[in-house]
Amino acid sequence: MDFSVDRLNAMDLETTSELQKVFKVANVSCRSDFTETALMKLNKNPLIKIISSLMNLVEKNNELCKSAAGKIDVMKSEKIADQKLIIEVQQGQMNSVQETVKSEMKSWTDVVKKNTAQRPSGKPLTQNSIKQAVRTVNEETKRSKNLMIYGCHESDKEADFELNKAVKEILKGTDVFPVPLACEVYRIGRKEPGKNRPVKVELACASEVDSVLMRARNLRDSKVFKHVYLGPDRTREEQLAHSKLVKEMKQMIQKDSNKHYFIRDRKICSADKSLSSQMPQSS
Repeated sequence: MDFSVDRLNAMDLETTSELQKVFKVANVSCRSDFTETALMKLNKNPLIKIISSLMNLVEKNNELCKSAAGKIDVMKSEKIADQKLIIEVQQGQMNSVQETVKSEMKSWTDVVKKNTAQRPSGKPLTQNSIKQAVRTVNEETKRSKNLMIYGCHESDKEADFELNKAVKEILKGTDVFPVPLACEVYRIGRKEPGKNRPVKVELACASEVDSVLMRARNLRDSKVFKHVYLGPDRTREEQLAHSKLVKEMKQMIQKDSNKHYFIRDRKICSADKSLSSQMPQSS
């Protein structure tokens, strides 16, 4: 007999029914009246029927209890197995988090060391210099999540939803997948008639910015966005350095137009024009 709640309820009803029959045969109305004296008054045949009925109930209840005990053991084993699995998964997640924290802390420490190491020779390491290094790290981390868009058309009375829609279409135009969701979008600089201010787009992480920049060249094939340019969020010093590289690159193009020149990792690189379609946009 397999244990179930329905079988338990059925057994309860059957037991109640059989006891009522026994009480009727013994001529009593309740359990408290069902005494040895009441049984002694019964003839042999009615007593045999009572004993037989009760034995049958005992056997059925015994089978049901064994089935219930077996199910409890199975459920207990499954519960233990589930708990072990949960512990293993949680331990794996904790290990992953610890490794990530160690990696990020190492990267953060390396950047701080790099920034503090760039101080003038002989100048002692002070609390202020460490604070400045930390501020630099935080600024670089924040900028790494930003994407700059140049050449995006700006209407006289541009609404926020219009700018957000335009940015979304530009990101789609790069063919990046999945298309990242912008956390914040806004133009920077003073508004001037006839000019399109740059757009700063804040994404969730630096890897999303890198993915977009790697595919920004695809905008050249777009009729709508072929004059739109994407770039990283540079500091003032980085902008000046980049402008200098662009100037040098233009001079190199004038001297040798048979190659495709581009800027990558703050350096001027070149490749055969036959391979230029596979090269990412300069950044």
